[in-house]
Amino acid sequence: MIPKPQEVKTSPEFEARRKAFHESMAKVQSQIDLATAEMNKLRADLKTQSADAKAKTAARVDELTKNLDATRKEQQEKIEARLKEVHADIESINAELKHATAEKKGAVEAKAKAFREEYDSARSALTASLDAELAEWKARIGATLDAAAEKKVATKSAVQAKIAELQAKHEAAQKKLHALKQANAAAFGELQRGVRTAIAEVKTAVQHARTDISAAS
Repeated sequence: MIPKPQEVKTSPEFEARRKAFHESMAKVQSQIDLATAEMNKLRADLKTQSADAKAKTAARVDELTKNLDATRKEQQEKIEARLKEVHADIESINAELKHATAEKKGAVEAKAKAFREEYDSARSALTASLDAELAEWKARIGATLDAAAEKKVATKSAVQAKIAELQAKHEAAQKKLHALKQANAAAFGELQRGVRTAIAEVKTAVQHARTDISAAS
């Protein structure tokens, strides 16, 4: 006979926290998707609009950018809090597993597996959010290049240097994110901080490039 799978009984509190987290993630992701879709459309519209229309569209893009960054920050903070929560649950269940009787060991192991799967789910959600954030910064880099070309300053050495810098920093951040996705649990926290630092450097490089484009026009 094929043995029946071990029934997993986690606590009602854990199930309530899991449900609340996933519902919260769905709501935040919906907000991010809507903002991103509108921004992408507006960026495409900018290429064909008159000067007056461009000013209004650019103002809306700036507004959406601020909202998107704030929402994504909220998303990532919630995921990090969830990771800490589930990590504590895993440590607790591991301690319970060490002292479990042979009779109860199967049930405890099944519960430990459920906790690990929830941790992996939250970890995947975080890397996906960071991935989407980097994709958004790539779009902003593209918009910066468009602005340089439109103002006919793309060939100026100062602007070229800044554009090359921000492209290099984006590539470096992408490589760090790839390493994060492959990391084991012990290295995840440190590598995550490295990705955040790299994204912050991309942000600074974009700001500097925009400043140089404005100064050179």
